[in-house]
Amino acid sequence: MESQALFFRERAAEKACDPRVQKTLQHVRPLFVGKRKKGMQDLAELGMDFDKLQQSAQKIRDRVVKNLDVWLELFEAQAQATGAEVLWARDGAEVARLVVELAQENGVKKVVKSKSMLSEEADLNAALAAAGVESIETDLGEYIVQIAGEAPSHIIAPAVHKTKEEVADLFVQHHGLPRQNDITALAREARGVLRQHFLSADMGISGANFLVAETGSAVLVTNEGNGRMVTTLPRLHVVVAGIEKIIPNLEDLATLLRLLPRSATGQGISNYVSILTGRPPLEANASGVEGPQRMVFILVDNGRAGLLGTEFDSMLRCIRCGACMNHCPVYNSIGGHAYGWVYPGPMGSVLTPLYTSLKDAQDLPQATTGCNQCAAVCPVGIPLPELMRALRRRAVETGLRPWSERLAYKLWAWAATHPVFYRWGVRRAVRYLKWLAGGEEYIRVLGMAPGWTFGRDLKAPLGKSFQEMWADRKG
Repeated sequence: MESQALFFRERAAEKACDPRVQKTLQHVRPLFVGKRKKGMQDLAELGMDFDKLQQSAQKIRDRVVKNLDVWLELFEAQAQATGAEVLWARDGAEVARLVVELAQENGVKKVVKSKSMLSEEADLNAALAAAGVESIETDLGEYIVQIAGEAPSHIIAPAVHKTKEEVADLFVQHHGLPRQNDITALAREARGVLRQHFLSADMGISGANFLVAETGSAVLVTNEGNGRMVTTLPRLHVVVAGIEKIIPNLEDLATLLRLLPRSATGQGISNYVSILTGRPPLEANASGVEGPQRMVFILVDNGRAGLLGTEFDSMLRCIRCGACMNHCPVYNSIGGHAYGWVYPGPMGSVLTPLYTSLKDAQDLPQATTGCNQCAAVCPVGIPLPELMRALRRRAVETGLRPWSERLAYKLWAWAATHPVFYRWGVRRAVRYLKWLAGGEEYIRVLGMAPGWTFGRDLKAPLGKSFQEMWADRKG
């Protein structure tokens, strides 16, 4: 997927003023935040403490990141021992090439897919279409955005930006069936359409929430039955997963599964948790045992290995739950499409510059209020605000930020280390701002920095600095 993060400012301004986007965003935060809160309350009632679980999960993920090569080699050996094949891809282009080659080798005409963010990184659907292979997304949200010709706007609710009426219009256009206005009826209609694709597909492609090193297994956590249809009905199953998805063993999986669904959707456990290990023997397949004739893992780098040993390697802990964006006031003001690449929200503000280019995504680390909600709810303790600050620092040090911005910060830093000049400047600044308000309570346009008041009014100060008011109070 080609990054559009360079245009973040323009896209964010557009989405902030789009009444349709704002209408759909009104439901995101209350829905997900409320469900997560309930999930954590249920966790406490079971005698489990979130902070302790978070620490345990962080240690599990750090254990893997520190010795990633060892765990990858173990996974490869165990997966091959169960009859699966393991391929390696450096980037998205290589992922697309390997998948297309597998499709051509096996005479594949139709592919059904279960949600995979990494296939979005690789723009896999476009590559398959160019090779003459039909590719159908089967996660309901992914299916909706696919037929709409759009990208997902959320990693666990891809079509959260769509209204029920828009979905109904899409289904009439693409299915040619009578219009349904009830959500249950729309879901039933999609199920009927997708069922025919499941039965006629030659290849199933899935992602993996986790890859278990000790068993060579892929773990899928879903709320729709499509994941199991994709991984068991077609004769070829391909798992496309990032190299950071490795976890050591099934005991560690149990710990992470206590946090993943609760952080994502507030559920104690998702409707479907599938542990997929190798393939059944060929003679068993002939007897009707479920499972593909061939299972292939494609383990993908695409920038991940470059984070190892750097100040950003904590991002490799991420388990893609979406909690950070659900709680982010910036995401909930502009939606996911404004971020311009696969990952929106705070995680995208860090991952996109690291996986694509800081030069072309330098505004994303600025998309934060610094409220720290994302770090507080992260189930694996990723310090997202600190990482965004580190990226902002790197952008300044490499000369990517505008000269006027760099000059302003240098002047601020100088003033902050010279108290006499700082107090002198603040006293004059608050008097200027009071004058600028013209006797009103709010400043409508902020003179030298109009961007601050482009979409909001700034409350006018009282005309005295805090230190002056404090001195008056003491007196």
